[in-house]
Amino acid sequence: MRGHAGGAGAIVPGARLRVAFLGPENSFTHEAAESLFGDAELVPADTITRVFRMVEGLEVDYGVVPVENSLEGPVGETLDNLARSMLHIAYAVEMKITLVVAGDPSAGRVYGHPHALGEAGHVLEEVAPGAERVATASTSAAAAEAARSGGLCVCSRRAAEAHGLPVVRVLEPGVGNMNYTRFIAVGWRDNPRGAERTSLVAAMPDTPGALYHWLEPFARRGVNLKMIYSRPSPSKPWNYIFYVDLEGSRLDERVAAAVEEAARRSLFLRVLGSYPVRRL
Repeated sequence: MRGHAGGAGAIVPGARLRVAFLGPENSFTHEAAESLFGDAELVPADTITRVFRMVEGLEVDYGVVPVENSLEGPVGETLDNLARSMLHIAYAVEMKITLVVAGDPSAGRVYGHPHALGEAGHVLEEVAPGAERVATASTSAAAAEAARSGGLCVCSRRAAEAHGLPVVRVLEPGVGNMNYTRFIAVGWRDNPRGAERTSLVAAMPDTPGALYHWLEPFARRGVNLKMIYSRPSPSKPWNYIFYVDLEGSRLDERVAAAVEEAARRSLFLRVLGSYPVRRL
């Protein structure tokens, strides 16, 4: 499958590349992959872990997966794969997520990813009161099921159009409810020159003040942290590893010095990559 965005709009010349993305087709991750890689050959995968394995196995050049949503927070499966893989974050794209309710309101059921069904709850009560809610693995899968079985779905406008479903309502985000998702492209190299963000994964000693002690080199040098998030350690119950996003490139002197000092205060630390961020 070739991307539809065209090489001119992409930030990576893609005509000779193969890029895996979390599918199915017409998903938001599909759109993110097109925005980054334009005319690359885009290959859908059914899980985030499968995307990582395809890149590691040299089946594709890059893999595109969601990493964080502004309403739901980080994507655990992506973070876990970043920690155990030797791949790097090469690019990122932040995309505004606009959902629609599409299909036949009279069928008595509505399909959608659980998060999408929750976000659309008040609208669904207006357009299809009492309709059965049926959870699907993704918004694009919801559109496919509504087209096949009849009913409504909560999906992207693109997915609705691809399956010939009429749009019943566009979900307009309210104040404080803006829905954005950040996607990353993983590969064997990052892109540190001119990068605006660097991601790390690290573990600290289980001692009082360890996290405060670890963060101090960044504060002292004025390096701004954009995200810090903990996940359970896969090797030791009730211990945690930390994912950190910071402003700047690993080639910046202040960033490099802070990371080097933090590494000396860590049980382990790995730079996941420095990379540009595209905003749509």
